[in-house]
Amino acid sequence: MRVLLLSSLLVTTLACSNGGGSRASDQLAALKKKQEADAKAKKEKGDKLEALPTEVVKLDPPYDDSQTTVILPDGPCPEGFWALFPGEAPGGSPEEKKANAARRKELAEAARAKKYIVKLRAPAQVVLSPYDAPNGKFNIDVNGTIDCTDPLGRIALTWSEAKAGDPGNSAAKADADFSQNVWMAQPVHFELFIKSLTEAKEFNDKNRFGLSARVAFGLGKVEVDKKIKKVAKVSEKAAGETLAFGGGNEDWGAGRMLRADLLGIRVATDREKKQLAEKGK
Repeated sequence: MRVLLLSSLLVTTLACSNGGGSRASDQLAALKKKQEADAKAKKEKGDKLEALPTEVVKLDPPYDDSQTTVILPDGPCPEGFWALFPGEAPGGSPEEKKANAARRKELAEAARAKKYIVKLRAPAQVVLSPYDAPNGKFNIDVNGTIDCTDPLGRIALTWSEAKAGDPGNSAAKADADFSQNVWMAQPVHFELFIKSLTEAKEFNDKNRFGLSARVAFGLGKVEVDKKIKKVAKVSEKAAGETLAFGGGNEDWGAGRMLRADLLGIRVATDREKKQLAEKGK
């Protein structure tokens, strides 16, 4: 039995030393070649894939964004919005400010000739309330304002009842003498009736974070909120010198606001494909 075992081990050892290394090398080369072929095929397949569509859904006017200017919340204002307000024109030099001021009327007329859309998303901008079982409905609240920014600062765009005031959420430091006004707008309210508790639960689970709204509008009146406060001068010693800061009047108002001439608000789900509610002009 020992002789047979030793013979078997000897044959196996000789086979590994003579041909095993060659076979392993051949197998490794074949595997590498297959991996390269698979990678090439995958790349060729990927190159042939069609580009993903940039538009989720095509809507009729006034919600068709191919025929309007889209304004993103907290994004840049469209060109010329500054020209709708009184005051100094923007510019990095006196010459540039003078050139912009000369175009104020042209820019303001061009801005007012256009139509605009703001796109809002759940859960912060389109808010679905908890289900109201006794009344068999959901409440949906759409933000009534956004901000955009131009060369002179921020502009509030509002399409619901709005006023300037203290937001009451510590806009200034707790120990500050003044608080900064902001433009506050009422949300636009919608009701969605679903009587079945089962359907309501399914709707809530599926759509709480999937709701969207499009607000279509032209440009209406402008307002500027000012809150002038007299600020005391503050002195401070540094490096043997006395430095003075502040003093005089400062504006703590909400600033510029542009009221929208509302054309419609559309609330939808399923990537804007399914309309849930709408309010027209």
